[in-house]
Order: sequence, then C-alpha cells, then structure tokens
Amino acid sequence: MTAKNNQHRAPLYKDRAFHENKWQMLEGDQSPVDVDRPILTFAEAIRLLELRANLPQCFGVCVEPGDDVEALAPYLDGIALIAISFPAFSDGRGFSSARLLKERYGYKGEIRAVGHFILDQMPFLERCGVDSFLITSDKVRAGLERGEWPEVTNYYQPTAHEGDAPIASRTWLRQRRS
Repeated sequence: MTAKNNQHRAPLYKDRAFHENKWQMLEGDQSPVDVDRPILTFAEAIRLLELRANLPQCFGVCVEPGDDVEALAPYLDGIALIAISFPAFSDGRGFSSARLLKERYGYKGEIRAVGHFILDQMPFLERCGVDSFLITSDKVRAGLERGEWPEVTNYYQPTAHEGDAPIASRTWLRQRRS
C-alpha cells in the first residue's frame, strides 16, 4: 500500500471532530476526471489550468514546500481544496503557504494540512488558515481522540482576527472589541 493510499484512508479532522476523507491524491497517470474528488500535484494543476483543460467541477491541488502559491492566485476561485504538504514537522514553509493563500490572495476554499505535523502545531496551523487536517500520525490521532487541543495565546503568534483591535503600536498585544 502506498503512502498516498494511506492518506486516502486516513481520518480527517475538521471543526474539532473526525470525518471521512472524501478526497484522493492522483497516482501515476490517473486522470482527474476519473476520480470523484481528485487532488492534483501542483505542477499538473498549473499545467491544466494554464491550458484551460477539462477539469472536474470539484478538484484540489497539493502544494509542496518548494511550490510558489502565487502561481495559483489567478485560479483560486475554481479550486475547492488546497492540501499543503508537510514532509517533516520541522519544515515550516507550509505555514507561510497557508497564510499567503488566505491573507494575501483571499482564498475562500478549504486548506488542509497533510503529512508530518504534530499536535502542538495544529493551533498554529489553524491560525495561519488551515481548515482541516489529514491525520496520519497515531500519536496525533490519540491526542485528538482524548480531546487534547493545545492552547496558544496571541502573545505567541498574533493574528488579526475579526473583532481584534491592536493596542497602541504593539500589534502582538491585542484585545477583543466589545
């Protein structure tokens, strides 16, 4: 069984609950029109989007750490899911990709973390725009099943959430508006 098959069978964690993963990474020369909810490689997605090729109504794109998400910007309205790959929990480039997609390019679809991340990173990923997590680690799954979700205050990673107002010039110190 390949790693991609394992990912297809892995549980999805979204909205603080486990769900079935209905998306499938394409393998080999599989056509995106042959799969219900395909996830294309970044290079293949860009190639097909530039050619205005026949793509399914609902498709996703997998972004690897070296991929430039700016190339997806003109096509974001037609992409239902962007899966950001974390080849190692110590590779933080996926955090930047998620944040760029949501904040700079205004992506409205689902951003999913896939690969090797740890439970302690999940709140930070969520703050960067990740909506769902494909859980392939037994340790992460066990922690989530126990109801664990690490608390992360704005002091550690400030973000501009709707309703937050910066205090003076120290943007990392925020307070809720009434």
